[in-house]
Amino acid sequence: MIEEDDSFDSLFAEEDEPVAESTQNEQVWKILLVDDEQDIHSAIRLALDNFSYEGRKIKFFDAYSGEEAKKILQENSDIALILLDVVMETSHAGLDFVKFIRNDLQNHFIRVVLWTGQPGYAPKKDVILSYEINDYKTKTDLTDDNIFTAVLASIRAYNAIMTVESYRLNLEQKVIERTKTIEEQKKKIVDSISYAEKIQRSILPSKDVISKYFPESFIVFKPRDVVSGDFYWLSQISEQVLFVAVADCTGHGVPGAFMSMIGNTLLNEIIASKEVQTPADILRQLNAGIIEALTKHTSSEDAQTDGMDITLCKFDFANNVIELATANHVLLVLTHNTLHVVEGNYESIGGIFSMRQTPDFKNISIPIESGMRIYMFSDGIQDQFGGSKNEKFSRSRIEKVLLDTSKLSMHEQGKALEQEFESWKSGKPQLDDVLLLGIQL
Repeated sequence: MIEEDDSFDSLFAEEDEPVAESTQNEQVWKILLVDDEQDIHSAIRLALDNFSYEGRKIKFFDAYSGEEAKKILQENSDIALILLDVVMETSHAGLDFVKFIRNDLQNHFIRVVLWTGQPGYAPKKDVILSYEINDYKTKTDLTDDNIFTAVLASIRAYNAIMTVESYRLNLEQKVIERTKTIEEQKKKIVDSISYAEKIQRSILPSKDVISKYFPESFIVFKPRDVVSGDFYWLSQISEQVLFVAVADCTGHGVPGAFMSMIGNTLLNEIIASKEVQTPADILRQLNAGIIEALTKHTSSEDAQTDGMDITLCKFDFANNVIELATANHVLLVLTHNTLHVVEGNYESIGGIFSMRQTPDFKNISIPIESGMRIYMFSDGIQDQFGGSKNEKFSRSRIEKVLLDTSKLSMHEQGKALEQEFESWKSGKPQLDDVLLLGIQL
């Protein structure tokens, strides 16, 4: 009895692996041969036996029907070229396979060369164009030179297409990465601005604080952006004396918010010094402080000309009087169903004109009457475009709304004014920060 020797099997073990598989880990051009004639497969392989382009040889895949070709293609998406017979299991099997490639797989990279041994089944020109067929030959044309030329041209085209696609994908990836970076930077900016809004809100008197001193009051406060250049301010000097201001700083958003912080800080410092008592004196000090803050570290040519418009009221309940001074603002006073416009100075705080010549702010006194209403506001509401004619809301419209709603409570009047403003704006972008403070005494 002869014993089987494992070494005998191992002698022929390498023959179990096809020679073609040696290209498995190499860079190759993959070509799918689809023809129901074995002789065609052999002829193509022979004609391209020594083919090489860009240092890469060919790896062949063989299919003998359209259905078999579909399976191979689905498993090898990086096939560069398909050499395809038109007539196989059906008279249009080859064209059906091309439709499958272009329509179902949406693969527009693979190059396709059609051939047929039956010229009567040749595809029409519109089919060749629609399905991106790169070449068409009859089998009688399949000489070695013609095969080599068709394959070389197709692989060159495929290589160029894939190079462009590689650049596109690389660019797309860079765009994705840049977009992600921009989104991250945007988030940081938005987070910073949101935090700035919290800081700004914490500095502004809350509605509860306003209501504590003025139970009948309302605030319409609508920043154009997250943070605002408009601000309102309140400071109690004594049990009977209270200062209230509404200010509109140059610009809006972050620049305006910086100016509002400067203005708020300066007002607090001026009041804390206890050196001035009238609103006019405070505005003079505020004007000097703003100019100094914006020009301290710059030359006169580079100095900022930003500033603010403001209404500052001093409520002196001991003497039953309101003292006020304004910088390019007006105060509205409603008494006995009549609306009065109180005008002060037309110069702004800071700004180019105030830098050249210090304004002489005047102090105005108004007796306090029971039930009287006063309104302090920035220009954002009156300058808003809207309505059917796309015109400004205007101060006259503010006055009309206030008169028409004068019988309402202050809270209801504030809501009515806000609704009128939104209706007027009617979806148009808000142009400026909006601030209006109403107080009933």
